[in-house]
Amino acid sequence: MNSVNDITLRHLVDLCRKSEKTGTWQYSGFLSPAEQDDLLRSREAAGFSFRLTGGYENAERKILAAGNEAEMGPPEPPVTVIAVTPKSEKYAEELSHRDFLGAILGMGIERSLIGDILIRDKCACFFCLSSAADLLVSSLTQVRRTTVTAAVTTADIQALQPRYAPLRVNVASERLDAVIAAFSGLSRGQADRLFAAEKVYVNGRMITDRSFRLKEGDIFSVRGFGKAVYDGIEYETRKNRYQVRLRKLI
Repeated sequence: MNSVNDITLRHLVDLCRKSEKTGTWQYSGFLSPAEQDDLLRSREAAGFSFRLTGGYENAERKILAAGNEAEMGPPEPPVTVIAVTPKSEKYAEELSHRDFLGAILGMGIERSLIGDILIRDKCACFFCLSSAADLLVSSLTQVRRTTVTAAVTTADIQALQPRYAPLRVNVASERLDAVIAAFSGLSRGQADRLFAAEKVYVNGRMITDRSFRLKEGDIFSVRGFGKAVYDGIEYETRKNRYQVRLRKLI
């Protein structure tokens, strides 16, 4: 783990301690999948009560809500949803996740204040810490060359969630290189070069160890080939291979 993630992890554990000491819910900024993974693997954090939430069920970026619901009641995470729409749909560009994120960060907004960005057609909804909502609504007026309007929304987020298609692949093992080869449709040798080219990520962290073993719920991505959720082994074949279940982002 690098020093930046060490600092983040110490901060998250401190929030857990503060919650236990004060008897109040404590919240972090939005965490990357890698930061969440560090927290869930931490022996120090394991002794505290907390949950991770991103504003909807399948969120990728989430905040820490540190506290004990039985003692403190349900948490009220400080998360606001903002809708971004073009002022003129006729002249609006086809905008990507990178375009919206770039426009937001270009305002000087820290990444930890922003959660997932969900895009449909030429519009987007994104999650942010409530403390940043007013600034974002008043200042986010342009994405690339498209003039936009930002407003707090209570839209049906479920309808905007990323869509996944079920995928089953046959592999020799749960080793990452075997799954990546099957997922990408490449030979094992060709897939190995993706690791050397630093194009393989699991839970937001670059992986160069081809023998890394996936666990159920891991999110992996391969630059140029897409992203998927690993849902584990479905069954073992007669030839001692494995049929595994994936959900590919579409």
